[in-house]
Formats: sequence, structure tokens, C-alpha cells
Amino acid sequence: MFSGRRAVVTGASSGIGLALCQRLAHLGYGVTMVARSEGILAKNLDILSKSNGQHHQYTVVDLQNISGPGFLETENGKHLKSIFSDANVLVNCAGVTNHNVLSRLSTEAITTTINLNLVAPILLSKMAIMPFLKTSRKTGITPSILNISSMLSISGVAVAGTSPYAASKAGLLGFTQSLAAELGGKIRVNAVLPALVPETAMGKSGAKSLPTVSLDEVVHACEKVLGDEELNGRFMVADGNGYRSLN
Repeated sequence: MFSGRRAVVTGASSGIGLALCQRLAHLGYGVTMVARSEGILAKNLDILSKSNGQHHQYTVVDLQNISGPGFLETENGKHLKSIFSDANVLVNCAGVTNHNVLSRLSTEAITTTINLNLVAPILLSKMAIMPFLKTSRKTGITPSILNISSMLSISGVAVAGTSPYAASKAGLLGFTQSLAAELGGKIRVNAVLPALVPETAMGKSGAKSLPTVSLDEVVHACEKVLGDEELNGRFMVADGNGYRSLN
């Protein structure tokens, strides 16, 4: 169905990121997995479907570091930029949570959460824009950026001990909508807001007041967003109660 397309997926070592890589490969995408553990990525590479003859690859990078001074001029930085040259899709899925009350969190834990959950997706999207537009002119395929946010980012949903995480995921929604308007449909930019996924770090953190949703349901929501050319600047909820837009 999506033969000839390539998706760059961050957070590809486990959870939503890995499950989405598997689904995209099954649909015919070539997949570029991004995470910080080469050992895990190498194992994950072997389980991706190649039934459509597509090529999969991985890039090892700690996304917490990409905002550092001069990073993009390093060999790792140059390589990271290069992975967008033949891609059509970026899924910003990498994230971290620290389930603790704010008064007990270190400054490092707070800044790490904001950097990985919000700053990294912004910088990766910036890297992707020009290569995506160039590829789109050649192929006629509208590129897509998909940001994985959280139900904790929206009004009326709150869990104690998640304030930096919730702030970062809410910021991702503002970024999604503003970038979608900025790009004017030349690149679609959307967000999926999962409820609590038991297999993820947040799902294991004890935030039990949120509704739960299966990995399959989240991946299905992502697949729907990527496949629907009419969606742009939208926030799509995946909470186990159907697939729907908040805006």
C-alpha cells in the first residue's frame, strides 16, 4: 500500500515506537529506526517485515543531545540530518517521564523531560522540512510529521506527579498546530494522543487514573492519521473509546 515511502521513527527501541515500526514495515514502508541503544535497534531491525522488498535501517543517537551547541556539525549530527533525504514521514515518538511530584524532581530530570519530549521533536521537524519538500516535488507524495502526545496534554485530564511530562506534551500540541499552519499543507502535521499504554514507561509509572489503551489501538490511530490525506493540524485521541479528533 505504501511501497516506495520511508518513515523515520524515533523511540524505536520499544513500546509505541517499535510497534509502529513493525506496522509501517508491514504496510510497505521502508523504516529508519532511531534510538540510543544500538544493540536493541539491531535486534529490532531483524523483526521488521521486508515482504515488499523494502530496505530498513537504524540510526543510533541520544536525542537529548541534539540541542547541544555544535551537535549538528558533528559526525553524528550530520548523519542524523542525512536520514531525511529519502523520507516522507517523521514520527516523533521518543519520550521520557519522571513520575514524581515537582518539588522532588531535580532540575536535570525536568530539563531532560522537556528536551526529549518537546525540543527534540521541534529540531527533528526542522531538519526534515527541506528534504521532505524536495522529495515531495519529485514524487508527488505529501509528506507527514506525526507527533505522539498524550491525553495528559489536554484540559480536564490531570495526574499528580506528571507536571513536566504533561507540559511537554501540551507544548507538542501547540507546536503541531502552529507548524501545520506554517507549512500550509505542503507537509501534513498531526498529533496522536494516547491514553495510558501499559507497555510504555508512563504505563508502568503508576498513573492509574487515566484510561488504558492497547498498543494495537494506538498504532491503528497512527496508521489512520498517516493514511488520511485530509488530516492536517489535528489532534487525534486514542483512548480505547474510538478514534476521534479533538479539534
